[in-house]
Amino acid sequence: MGDVIGTARRAGLKIAMITGDHPGTAAAIARQIGLIGSPECVLEGSDLPADDQVLGALLDRDGVVVSRVSPEQKLRVAKALQARGHVVAMTGDGVNDGPALREADIGVAMGLSGTDVAREASDLVLLDDHFGTIVAAVEQGRATYANIHRFLTYHLTDNVAELTPFVTWALSGGQFPLALGVLQILALDIGTDLLPALALGAEAPGKRVLSRPPERRHLMDKRLIIRVFCILGPVEAMTEMAVFAAVLAAGGWTRGQPPAPGLLAAASGAAFMAVVLGQLANAFACRSATVPPWKLGWGTNRLLVWAVLAELAILAACLYLPYLAAVLGQAPPTPLGIALALLAAPAVLAGDWIHKAVRNRRRTAQGSFVA
Repeated sequence: MGDVIGTARRAGLKIAMITGDHPGTAAAIARQIGLIGSPECVLEGSDLPADDQVLGALLDRDGVVVSRVSPEQKLRVAKALQARGHVVAMTGDGVNDGPALREADIGVAMGLSGTDVAREASDLVLLDDHFGTIVAAVEQGRATYANIHRFLTYHLTDNVAELTPFVTWALSGGQFPLALGVLQILALDIGTDLLPALALGAEAPGKRVLSRPPERRHLMDKRLIIRVFCILGPVEAMTEMAVFAAVLAAGGWTRGQPPAPGLLAAASGAAFMAVVLGQLANAFACRSATVPPWKLGWGTNRLLVWAVLAELAILAACLYLPYLAAVLGQAPPTPLGIALALLAAPAVLAGDWIHKAVRNRRRTAQGSFVA
């Protein structure tokens, strides 16, 4: 039990014992499991201050023990801590615990020994009545939050590359040909983009997920926006458009003149290939916000490896199956187009590595945690 409590504290959680037992009994159990803090803070329900602000300040510490509490007092404890900005998880098993379980941000009922009333009033039911299960749920919740961040970063980055051809065509007044058509964008979103995104959503929890304080930021925060719209997205988009323009120029196209249909199809195929290969690199880059993919291990997420292989198979089908390529409005790239498109993956990885290195150096200099 002590190891579990230590893990919870390293994760930034404060733990309190709120019980109806005698103060001596409660304090002895708290010492035995390593819960009680230093100096010891053991209170009785009858000694709790009447003012909720004073109560919140008194209980806003780790390892506090409150004994002989009534259901009304347990409810007051939850409200007082919430008023101080805490997210309160309250456990209970009896009928009288119902109000506090319902009031808490997360009500946790005992599944083995708890009453039906407690289970119905709670958000979470522990089937094994073990505190370690709560810590495991915290770990899974943080992993899910991180995976949503990965999913958003991956999708928004690819959307920048998919939108860029239309913006370029519109800003040029149609003088610069459209690199990708609508059906190609649909093929990217449905055919090549989907499986890696799902694999990122199944990324296992990081080794340090319980070694840092809880996240207190929005999903769409400044860091994500900078990474997507200033680093990964522009690198992928510029590579795509550079490949497209280079193939057109090598084929004799000049600005203001409509390119030959065969040349346009080959250049569009090269741009399509560049986006897919950029997606591939982006998927590996999005596995961590601070660690480059080669340090994580290329094969540690097996679902992502299979998703990338499927992505490459779909890419080959879209380029080299004549009927499918014709429907999408593209053709197999020229050797030059293939060679340039292959640069998309290392370009995205290089941009991601530079961004992470600079960010980690700044955070290290500021003395902040790097995960």
